[in-house]
Amino acid sequence: MYENLEAATVRNRMLKIPLVMDESKQCNKSNPQLGLDEACLEVISSATNPISLWAQSEECEMCDFIEVARIPANNTVPLLLTTTFPIDIYLKNNHSTYCYEKYKFEEHGIYAWDVTGDSCSGVRIIQNPDISYISIVVAFFIYLAAFLLWMTGKLIYSSDWLTQIRVRRSPFSELESDLGSPSSTDGPPLIRSEVARLRGRVKSLDVFRGISISLMIFVNYGGGHYWFFKHTPWNGLTVADLVFPWFLWIMGASMAISLRSYLRSCISRKRLFLRVLLRSVTLVALGVILNSSGNKKNSITNLRLPGVLQRIGLAYFVVASLETVFMKPQGSFEYGNWLVVQDLLESWVQWLIILALTITHILLTFMMPVPNCPTGYLGPGGLHNHSSSPNCTGGAAGYIDRMVFGERHIYQHPTCRPVYETVIPYDPEGLLGTLTSILLVYLGVQAGRIILCYHYTSSRIARWALWAFNVGLIAGILCDFTKNDGVVPVNKNLWSLSFVLGVASTAFLLQSFLYFIVDAKNWWSGSPFHYAGMNSIVLYIGHEVTKNLFPWSWQPYYRSHEEYLAMNLWGTTLWMLIAFVLYKKNVFVTV
Repeated sequence: MYENLEAATVRNRMLKIPLVMDESKQCNKSNPQLGLDEACLEVISSATNPISLWAQSEECEMCDFIEVARIPANNTVPLLLTTTFPIDIYLKNNHSTYCYEKYKFEEHGIYAWDVTGDSCSGVRIIQNPDISYISIVVAFFIYLAAFLLWMTGKLIYSSDWLTQIRVRRSPFSELESDLGSPSSTDGPPLIRSEVARLRGRVKSLDVFRGISISLMIFVNYGGGHYWFFKHTPWNGLTVADLVFPWFLWIMGASMAISLRSYLRSCISRKRLFLRVLLRSVTLVALGVILNSSGNKKNSITNLRLPGVLQRIGLAYFVVASLETVFMKPQGSFEYGNWLVVQDLLESWVQWLIILALTITHILLTFMMPVPNCPTGYLGPGGLHNHSSSPNCTGGAAGYIDRMVFGERHIYQHPTCRPVYETVIPYDPEGLLGTLTSILLVYLGVQAGRIILCYHYTSSRIARWALWAFNVGLIAGILCDFTKNDGVVPVNKNLWSLSFVLGVASTAFLLQSFLYFIVDAKNWWSGSPFHYAGMNSIVLYIGHEVTKNLFPWSWQPYYRSHEEYLAMNLWGTTLWMLIAFVLYKKNVFVTV
């Protein structure tokens, strides 16, 4: 986290990480050479004896302070710091500690701290930091302008006067309309069954899926290297933590509608189960294959086995199998009183099984003994809790994965490592978190069942809003409405119960909003996210395979947030254009 670039000292660290990462860099106001998310702090000491500087990241919960520099008497020592999170610092002499400061350093800023042997002034700014977030605002308005131009063009193209011009230029249009348009001039037309299928879809679900997959691509490409477009180190929630859970929730909502349609078409449950099994195996296999693409030596000795598609495949298999066995082919619509609970009555058996799986997750998490670790430990290990459990990353969840897969076959670079300096691998898509993922998928099924059981828009939105409030309230109670406290903190790495319920709450709310403006009021066509939502599996696999290939990405020259943001947005936009072309070509790929 810190580098003393002149008076380098060796820290007594658990992990023996070198103090100086790049001695060639200069950290001073005459020649700063600051990189991405870096700032310079000049500690100007007028003390007659040497003092030491101790620091720790605010993000590192219950971590001991670390000695990062020893400052000679009457000397100035420049320090290179990362600016991702606020930093706590204090000074220490031979007798006491003093001058505690909590400060959020900003990128490319140069700061000074005047200290003596027993006192100090506040941190002051020598050179103003860059405003690194302005590029996000600029990008937003560029995309907004492009969207408005697109919508304006569509309105002009569909206007009455332009339609009349097109009719006058095409004297055979009425005859072609009566007899059927020839397929030789306009490309392959949609067949009737495809038209019916598209018209019968809940468009807002496709839009929601498109929003999720586009955000997922942007985040996986780097998200401009902004911290809030990255996964949180351990507890907490960022934009990046929402997209994959949203995708699971949407899968559940679509599943309820599609399985009911299959059962109504008189497909046998046995045949439907085999289809579910085949799709699940295909997803898991594709996930393992994609993991091998990131294995530079292509060695099976360290091939990662869990992953995103594997988690989707397992959760899909469990939930879809339940619905295949217990779902009624013919549900009942409710047109009147919105207080009825027809959607719950139709699925009480499935809910009992889902709740049993959730209770199993809770029991394993809090009661399973893990060697040399506290029972019920939910922390990241490493420096957490004063380094008392350094090899306990993820508690029971991490232990199960290490026992089942082996340490070499799970994710080697967990998000907690840079902050907590953990030493063992941990996989956020491990086995134990699959149980709460199943709950999340089934909450999506519940949203889809509401569409099947209730006719009126007001009834559907009212129920989605009620579910959002209830699961959100439970999530808040579990985490005590705080980041690190409560019985079950919000944690994407663990897929904790509070995290799953909290994300489900946002999904219910966002689906309510999208359904109202896309399906109910038709205020927005859903473009361009609708196109991406129709071919999400192609976009996910494609962006994973091509993420290090031109023209989706390239070696950045300036290595700034602006350059990374432009590159990552371009890569995402390119996939959105591909989705648009596939949609217009009537190409829809599923597994």
